[in-house]
Amino acid sequence: MSEIIKKNSWVVLLSKEKSFVVRCKGKFNTQYGIINLDELIGKPYGSEVKTHLGKKFVVTKPYLCDVMRKLERGPQVILPKDAAVILAKTGIGKNAVAIDAGSGSGFLAIFLANYLKRVYTYEKNEKFHELVKRNLKILGIRNAVAKLGDVRKGFEEKNVDLVVLDLEEPEKVVKHAYNALKKGCWLVIYCPFAEEVGRVVNEMEKRGFVITEIVENLQRSWSISFDKKGFSHLRAEPYVTFTGFIVFGRKV
Repeated sequence: MSEIIKKNSWVVLLSKEKSFVVRCKGKFNTQYGIINLDELIGKPYGSEVKTHLGKKFVVTKPYLCDVMRKLERGPQVILPKDAAVILAKTGIGKNAVAIDAGSGSGFLAIFLANYLKRVYTYEKNEKFHELVKRNLKILGIRNAVAKLGDVRKGFEEKNVDLVVLDLEEPEKVVKHAYNALKKGCWLVIYCPFAEEVGRVVNEMEKRGFVITEIVENLQRSWSISFDKKGFSHLRAEPYVTFTGFIVFGRKV
């Protein structure tokens, strides 16, 4: 049986030219005309809707990548391409518990919560902490807990499967990560600068971690066009953006 669209739920309005991510409530103005979203309530996902000018959209259920476009963004975030590498390289799954520090805008905590049992995300800046709580509420995420606190004083949680550090001077938190982790489990540190990699590796080895890998995750987008004969032509985007180094270690 098809899932029914409810009032105030997120939906994707999809067409060949454009897509929109909106709450199902009231009227929505587009360059193609006005859509009465209240008319969708009670209909199944996959239904069609027309603007008052006759433009058709298919109404689909959103994925995480859709609704994250609607989140409020403050500090720099760990991008999905790097968050995905963290999940892939550690191999942790739906029964795992993770700590994310610092929260920033909460993007990594939200990404991890979509795949793991529970995520505890720490932020010492009260303004950013409130931002994270708002973003979690917008998405209705219940298995991520936003905590206000300085992780240089330690973590409350023990026997977790993953600790991710994305903050200033992460080497000062390595000992606390060690105490929070199960044996054999993962510490991942995001380093925007090469100099920082050396500091965290030295501290991790001193504290009882084995370094498994240091990754620079580059991603390039491509566009496609077709000539008059129907042959396809691929063109790489001119820039490959560097985001940071990711250091992977396991507690021995």
